[in-house]
This record gives sequence, C-alpha cells and structure tokens, in this order.
Amino acid sequence: MVQDDDLGALAASFNRMQAGLAERERLQAAFGTYVDPALAARLLEQGHDVFTGERRAVTVMFVDVRDFTPFAEANTAEDTVARLNALFEIVVPTVVDAGGHVNKFLGDGALAVFGAPIGLADRADAAVGAAVLIHCLVAERFDGALRIGIGINTGLVIAGTIGAGGRLEFTLIGDTVNVAARVEQLTKTTGDAILLTGQSVDALDHRPAALTDRGFHALKGKSAAVQVFGLDPREDAISG
Repeated sequence: MVQDDDLGALAASFNRMQAGLAERERLQAAFGTYVDPALAARLLEQGHDVFTGERRAVTVMFVDVRDFTPFAEANTAEDTVARLNALFEIVVPTVVDAGGHVNKFLGDGALAVFGAPIGLADRADAAVGAAVLIHCLVAERFDGALRIGIGINTGLVIAGTIGAGGRLEFTLIGDTVNVAARVEQLTKTTGDAILLTGQSVDALDHRPAALTDRGFHALKGKSAAVQVFGLDPREDAISG
C-alpha cells in the first residue's frame, strides 16, 4: 500500500527533476546566445570536468578592425555598436561553419580558435579558409568603409574553464595565443590583410598559392624572431 508520505516524496522528487531540467534548458538557451551551440553542449556535458584544463594543439585567429578609434570618435555609440555587430554577424557564423568558435570579443576585435574544446584535424586549413571568407564578406558588406586585419598562429595551449564568484569563462592560455595577437598587429606594418606564422603554414594540408613570405620579425615578448607569411584574400579566393 502506497502511503501519502511516499506519494509526497515522489512528487517532491519529480518536481526537483523538472526544476533541474528547466534550469538546464534555461542555461543552455542563455549560454548558447553567447557561444556557438556545439561549444555550449560540450561544456554542459563535461560537468565537473569542465574545470580541468587540457593541453590542445590549436590554430588561433585574431580579427581586428582597422582605424576603429577615429570612427568611434566621429560617430555615436549606437552607430559604433551597430557597426561592430554587423561585423560579428559575419565573423561568428563563418568561424562556426568552419569548425571553430569565437572564444572572446575584444572591443573592436575577436579571438577565434580551431581545435578546442572540440578537436579538428584540419584546424589550420579551416582557420585560413574562414579568414579568407571573412575578408571577402566584409569587403562585400562594407565596400571599403570597414577594414580588418587577421593574424593566425598554430601551436599548443592549455584550454579549460576558469573563473570564480559565479562567473565562468572557457579560455585559452599559452604563448600561441599571444603570438597570434602580435601577428595580427604586425599586419599594420606589413600591409597584409592576413598574416600567418610559419607554424601555421607548416600545419596546412593545402598551401594557398597566394602566400608570400614576409621573412622573420621581432615580436614583443618573444626572444626569437618569428617567420610570417602574407595572404591576399582576393587572390586566394580567385585561385580557390
């Protein structure tokens, strides 16, 4: 015979389960708004393991807007935000479609990664393909009114979730990320739309015909000069 206490306990357990499922769905929906759905699902599946960093071979891509400060100074905050959102509406889906994800938005730029937390065998090729497509789409969308530079580097990082006080963030730690950022800044010196490190070129399965060796350059924080290669997205798009 089932007692009222038993039914009450069962009902309470069922209510807790429903609440848990609802909360999970709410978190999935909210988290998926800020990162691509595949990353959100992967992190939710990991549970407590999400806090364990792992060493991963990745290709990192930095995208940055050229001459954005003068634009921001000459326009309203609303126009500035609209301009950035229009750019990121190109960057985010292009990166996701190529198998990567946008890890961070950095003011007028973005950091994308290919190969973490979900592995990607052709990560360097995927990053280059995404970079070329982003440049072509930006040129088409803005007709020269907005220009970007992209730096790409390949190497090892520690990938994992860090945070405290109720705020968590999936992040990448390591020199590979720093070099990608420095290489993106170097595009302003070399005049290239896209710059790849030698490590990224070596990791490519299919080397673009439009690559140009720009030699070795000293980068801030690096004891040894880094070899970089310029890539003209217009020539690569035509040859591809």
